[in-house]
Amino acid sequence: MDKHVDDLVMQPTRHFDSPHEVLTYPGLRYKDRLRILESWKLDAQRLAESTAENMSGGEETDLREVSQALVKLKRLEHLPSAIQGVKAGRPVMEGMAIGGLAGAGAGLLAATATTNASLALIAQTSVVGLIVGGVAGALRAPQRKEER
Repeated sequence: MDKHVDDLVMQPTRHFDSPHEVLTYPGLRYKDRLRILESWKLDAQRLAESTAENMSGGEETDLREVSQALVKLKRLEHLPSAIQGVKAGRPVMEGMAIGGLAGAGAGLLAATATTNASLALIAQTSVVGLIVGGVAGALRAPQRKEER
């Protein structure tokens, strides 16, 4: 999937099924995603203008969907890369979920093994599990990209 960015910018509808697909396409930098979506928006605006003047073949415009994708991309720009992974449903979130469950389970075991079982112990081990799982997911994310 080594497509040249300029080709993606020039003909985004040829390479992507929807504007939101640009947000998760691997290997693109923020500025490349922005160029692709802005090009797509310009094409959609031209099509909308042509349709308004009865000069098109009746095709539907992607203007609304492209605009929504641009807004989402601009929001993601200000987030750290690990949080971007969480927003996109990436390995960080998976790691946190698994770690949190494992931590809660460990907390339950520890609480039942001791005489002073407390919810605080379960909560603490759950938080530790979330953190460890999130870090493990973040560290594993580059490996998953290489596997593809």
